[in-house]
Amino acid sequence: MRKVILSREEIYEKEKLVYEKYSIPPLILMENAGRETALEVMRILKKLKKGNTVVLAGPGNNGGDGMVAARYLHCNGFPVSVFVTFDSEKVREPSFTNYQILYKMNLVSSLQDIEALRKIIRKNDLIVDALFGIGLTRPVEGIYKDIINEINNSGRYIVSIDVPSGIDADTGCPYSVAVKADTTVTFGFAKPGLYTEKGKIYAGKVKVVDIGYPPEFYF
Repeated sequence: MRKVILSREEIYEKEKLVYEKYSIPPLILMENAGRETALEVMRILKKLKKGNTVVLAGPGNNGGDGMVAARYLHCNGFPVSVFVTFDSEKVREPSFTNYQILYKMNLVSSLQDIEALRKIIRKNDLIVDALFGIGLTRPVEGIYKDIINEINNSGRYIVSIDVPSGIDADTGCPYSVAVKADTTVTFGFAKPGLYTEKGKIYAGKVKVVDIGYPPEFYF
């Protein structure tokens, strides 16, 4: 797969085209993204000789990607827990489908407060940051700001999904606070913000993975 760097709006256009022209639904792209994330997490865990993973999932598609990753980790025998930051009744497709799957597999819980998060983190070796994706265009506030600070202060290995939560995908600038990842698994296309001076600090090692876009998208 040829590496192509696209802006937020260019990626939205590709996502629209992939459905309208090729009939590839968002659920399939999410499945592929989550599977590729899980594969990278498994490689990291084996290298670190660690086992336990916690996925922190937000309400958008980024959270859906994280929930898919959790399912693949579980199905491959890796201990994983998933904590969501949203009211399940307000989550839209395709993330809702993946929430339902994890709910029926007894893998998902609601994150109650920051003290509970500290206890959860202490029990795990790796954190998957699936809070916000490329759609974030505003400062991080409230409990999300507290969650990101706890992630950064955890001392655990951090894998961010698509972009570190709190980072502008185009500029690499943090929105008040952002996750400082060890590895960022980004989907289909590289994002310019992952390679800027500030973005590099937050993204860590960037791995661009194939999630099933048609090959002509790369030329």
